[in-house]
Amino acid sequence: SRDFAKAKAWAYSRPDDFQKLVDLLVDAVVVHLEAQIAAGAEALQIFDSWASALDHAAMRRWSLEPIDRIVKRVRQSAPDVPFIVFPRGIGHGYRDFADQGIGDALSIDQAIDPAWARDVLQPRTVVQGNLDPRWLVVGGEGMRTATRRILDNLGDRPFVFNLGHGCLPETPPDHVAALIALLRAG
Repeated sequence: SRDFAKAKAWAYSRPDDFQKLVDLLVDAVVVHLEAQIAAGAEALQIFDSWASALDHAAMRRWSLEPIDRIVKRVRQSAPDVPFIVFPRGIGHGYRDFADQGIGDALSIDQAIDPAWARDVLQPRTVVQGNLDPRWLVVGGEGMRTATRRILDNLGDRPFVFNLGHGCLPETPPDHVAALIALLRAG
């Protein structure tokens, strides 16, 4: 479910049992990511879709800490492969990830004010994001304005332009081309 009610109920009511599952998932993700590297991956992104469903302490225990363990373990065998971490929808919780120094870049969703990301996150890490994918669907001047706002706030420091979440199926390809042209023009 979108609110992860059953998973949260298990985590909150039986944390030691839930931790065993998290530990198994950490092991499985490490094996998967090492296989991705062996297959030629030059960079990795860990996308956490449930971090935003948790309270702050639970987010740290069952999102931040496992992701940190994953990154550290993979780095033992592949120290030069860059990691992007995307704990989607955690608001000011992004600061926890930046403060912890997890990964080489922190991807932020479209709800994050680029000025806040510039002031709080960029001094600690590379930021990736955060155009609302709906702007790409709409295109035109609105998309250009939203893109310029992001670039004006984040573009002077280490930054990777991206959407704040995935590309929507109804996105017109010509809008993608227009966005690429805008980014290449500076």
